[in-house]
Amino acid sequence: MDVQETNAKQYSTTTTTYQSTLNDKLENCDSQAFQIMQKEKRRQIEGIELIASENFPSRAVLEALSCSLHNKYAEGYPKARYYGGNEFIDEMELLCQRRALDLFRLDPNEWDVNVQPYSGSPANFAVYTAILGPHGRLMGLDLPDGGHLTHGFYTEKKKISATSLFFESMPYKVNPETGLIDYDELRQTALRFKPKLIIAGVSCYSRHLDYGKFRSICDEVGAYLMADMAHISGLVAAGVVPSPFPYAHIVTTTTHKSLRGPRAAMIFYRIGIEKKLPTGVEVKYDFKSKIDQAVFPGLQGGPHENAIAGLLNMQGKVW
Repeated sequence: MDVQETNAKQYSTTTTTYQSTLNDKLENCDSQAFQIMQKEKRRQIEGIELIASENFPSRAVLEALSCSLHNKYAEGYPKARYYGGNEFIDEMELLCQRRALDLFRLDPNEWDVNVQPYSGSPANFAVYTAILGPHGRLMGLDLPDGGHLTHGFYTEKKKISATSLFFESMPYKVNPETGLIDYDELRQTALRFKPKLIIAGVSCYSRHLDYGKFRSICDEVGAYLMADMAHISGLVAAGVVPSPFPYAHIVTTTTHKSLRGPRAAMIFYRIGIEKKLPTGVEVKYDFKSKIDQAVFPGLQGGPHENAIAGLLNMQGKVW
């Protein structure tokens, strides 16, 4: 066999091996990882999971997560991308935004949404970055009282969450006798602390939030109201729990909990007229430019378009 034939044979063997690797199933190319995944799958099937945040998505959502959109970079926003070949990505993302507004029965003249956040914590941090700026002040329910880490948790000895590291946070608490949020104490603390943002959101608080009271306090102290409905967004969409949208300026949510979608998040924000000055001049909300910039390029690179595809599919099933 001459050199040319040897090279041709080696090339053919290499090509065949390469193609086989691309097309091989996980159980064949990495049996060890596959077995671990199978054990976790069996654990989920045989157990009764009562944690809402560990919900499971549909087969269609899982198919979307493993589709060819996984391969595409799409830094930027529809009609303003840094990469070429995004015409179908734009089509999908715009449809996802429309469905997101429809899902919560929102007027597109009053609300808009960013569907690119990778998950709930980055979504919340993007809002803080957009609205507060460095060392801006916020208030959230204390973690031991049912709040969430990203709402500014810290202890006497250490700042735990990045929120408390980069922003000035002050917790509000529940009344120890009733176990309910103490709105009077929240108001008094807000009047002293003067936050720019108050968060109405929980991770393990079992009662409905009084968004009207939150908004009243925000208006009194000159703060914006952000609702983090990550744990209850599916119930909000179904109309079986109070909605934060009539009161909040900004609403964040994950999409994999009670919505049963992919692990991703959305940020809803008001658009249109915020207020009218005594001179008659109308002042518009500027959330869109600030939040979009905070998500990209502020905190993220290319969006996970396969996750947005899964989100799009989830929305279609819900509404």
